Amino acid sequence: MRPKLLTRKELSPAKTASLEERVMQAGALRYALAPAWVLLAVLVYLSPAGPILSLAGLFMFAVIAAAWFGGAGPGLVAAVLAAFALPQLIAVTYPLLGGFLDLPRFIAFSVVGLVVGWGSSRRARALRDQERYARAMDASDDGFWDWIVADDTIYTSPRLLEIYGFAHGTRFAGRDDLVARIPFHPEDRPLLLRAFMEHFAGKTVRYDVEARVIRDGETRWVHLTGIAARDPSGAVVRWTGTVRDVTERKRAEEALRESEQRYELAMAASESGYWDWQVPTNTYVVSPRAYELSGYPPGTKWVNRDEYRARINMHPEDFVRWEAAREALFAGTGDRLAMEVRYIVRGEARWHSLQAICRRDDTGKVIRWTGSTTDVTARKLAEQELKTMERKLRQAQQLESMGTLAGGIAHDFNNILGAILGYGEMALRDAPKGSRLARDLDSIMVAGERGRALVERLLAFSRSAVGERVPVHVERVVREVLDLVSGKLPPSVTVQARLDAGPAAVLGDATQVHQVVANLATNAIQAMPAGGTLRVELAIERVEAPRVGTIGARGPGEYVVLTVADTGAGMAPELIDRIFDPFFTTKEVGTGTGLGLSLVHGIVTELGGAIDVASTPGTGSTFIVYMPRSGDAAEPGEEKEAALARGDGQRVLVVDDEEPLMQLATRILAELGYVPIGFSSSTAALAAFRADPEHFDALVTDERMPEMSGSALIREVRGMRSTMPVVLMSGYLGATAGKAGESGASVDVRGVAPEGVFAIVADEVLQKPLSARDLATGLARVFAPRAGRGDT
Repeated sequence: MRPKLLTRKELSPAKTASLEERVMQAGALRYALAPAWVLLAVLVYLSPAGPILSLAGLFMFAVIAAAWFGGAGPGLVAAVLAAFALPQLIAVTYPLLGGFLDLPRFIAFSVVGLVVGWGSSRRARALRDQERYARAMDASDDGFWDWIVADDTIYTSPRLLEIYGFAHGTRFAGRDDLVARIPFHPEDRPLLLRAFMEHFAGKTVRYDVEARVIRDGETRWVHLTGIAARDPSGAVVRWTGTVRDVTERKRAEEALRESEQRYELAMAASESGYWDWQVPTNTYVVSPRAYELSGYPPGTKWVNRDEYRARINMHPEDFVRWEAAREALFAGTGDRLAMEVRYIVRGEARWHSLQAICRRDDTGKVIRWTGSTTDVTARKLAEQELKTMERKLRQAQQLESMGTLAGGIAHDFNNILGAILGYGEMALRDAPKGSRLARDLDSIMVAGERGRALVERLLAFSRSAVGERVPVHVERVVREVLDLVSGKLPPSVTVQARLDAGPAAVLGDATQVHQVVANLATNAIQAMPAGGTLRVELAIERVEAPRVGTIGARGPGEYVVLTVADTGAGMAPELIDRIFDPFFTTKEVGTGTGLGLSLVHGIVTELGGAIDVASTPGTGSTFIVYMPRSGDAAEPGEEKEAALARGDGQRVLVVDDEEPLMQLATRILAELGYVPIGFSSSTAALAAFRADPEHFDALVTDERMPEMSGSALIREVRGMRSTMPVVLMSGYLGATAGKAGESGASVDVRGVAPEGVFAIVADEVLQKPLSARDLATGLARVFAPRAGRGDT
């Protein structure tokens, strides 16, 4: 017999819950009834009618009421309160428990409260279960059916009719009629019937399938579940199930899939990978791109974070930093963490930028940890390169400032030295050979020459020396330096030389190249006080791609490469950045000036070269100098010292603000056959020239003078006589002689100015202090026949 099914209409009486049942549902309210009823009993006892009533009876009534409406718990609470309050209102003739509790009455009140409350609870529970079922039927979003196989009768709930789009009250002749009329999607109907047949055949325990229905022209998704009841033979006698509209869930799932696909595409486009750690379940998901960036083969999978910790190839130092920062974040209240770390990918350190965010539950505990990883190695290398270039720029600025200072000092010292050497040379020429005077003068000249060498070092450091750039035979210079060094080597130091540059030349000054080799060799020897090996190599190297060195950079082309290495104490890495600073030295006081490597830096930079430095404490240091090759140098022939060139009565205007030097120059020129006219004031000399420009055949002038510089004087003279032969003297050209008049265009020491810019050109530029030979040779050159010159 078919059991009676409760319809929503039939269940409606159960909706009217009694006061007792509602009180049972509200726990706080139920227990609040106990003190309320006890308080009411006290108030009644204290009322005018109280004397005729029994306080114990009133409290018993309060306990019964609390238990009836609230249950056993509130009844027991009321019993405790009544047993405590009763002795406070009336006198008792027996002892109280603890001095305040009426134990006999408490037992009586408790028994009554528990008995009444237990019965009340059973009634309330039954009513509650009935109402709960009714509410579940009303609140459920599911429709349901019940098919009796024997008579093919089927019950469908109103919600089922609503889900499928049928009118309220629609009835069906049987199961087949219902299945035929439900608007299932044509593609899904075969799937539903197959699942139905498999369930009826006993192949599945539960009928569970999702399908689409077309309702009012809209496609919606439904989820059907059902179970068949069978007789002892296994035949189906009843089939009951539910249907739920899951359209919103399916749409949310589809939106989630699209969102995940968009996220994956965005991550792929950004070249980033991602990870996701579900902390409560310890599940760890890593994207294929993240595995790829970290150097793991395709198909790598980590099931949890423990496996990640065991297999991650992050640099150990960075992994410690990352984990410490993550643990600190988890322990705090923040939600984001960003850090740049190194990964060891196929033996190479790669920089990754990690960006992570965590999600917390209501208690603040982290439940999810998600983030991305991006390879930023190129940016980190660019940043390091920028820092290197900034450091080199600061170093160049320091060298420039120190060079300006050194050049200024050299200029002033040159003027003093010029007088000493010039007059000493003249006095020595007149002194009797072998006399004491000659020996003393010779000692003065030796000291003066040492001063000249010092000035040349200062000027080389400041890059203000006057020298002609010619092809320099580098290997010959290196051999000369090795010959000098070998004669002064300590017995414990040996030299290994391998010179394979042949006639290769660099465009520069031989003296400067000599200073580079000598300074590096001297430093190497001094770095080996206990002995060792000095290795000097010279070779030709072609550079195909631009490279940056410790100092300077080298572009594509051929270079003459000088290597100077020692097996001495070596240097710490932090010192390498400072060794080219002026006056910086690692030697003991009195051993070095700190200018040697600064000089090397200045000369190599001026040559357009670069320097690489490698050093390991306890092993030694290696300096590699790259100098641009400029073809090959010619082999020298035998040179014989020629007699001094003499003049033929030419009138020479001599200008120098230092009176002794001016007098020295005029005296030398007079002895050479010229007619010198000297001035210690450039403005006075200009006035004399302006008075009679044709009276003078040549101009010999200093550059740095207070009233008017040599360049300015030349400009004025050439303005009146464009072919006037000019010799410019200076120990420090600095930024003065290199300027093209007021326009500010640069002019090199040979007087070459940029095209289209008016320039003041000196025919000869001589380095002070001058010797008689220097002055004789310079004037001879300017008086030699000059093609293409004419007055304008």
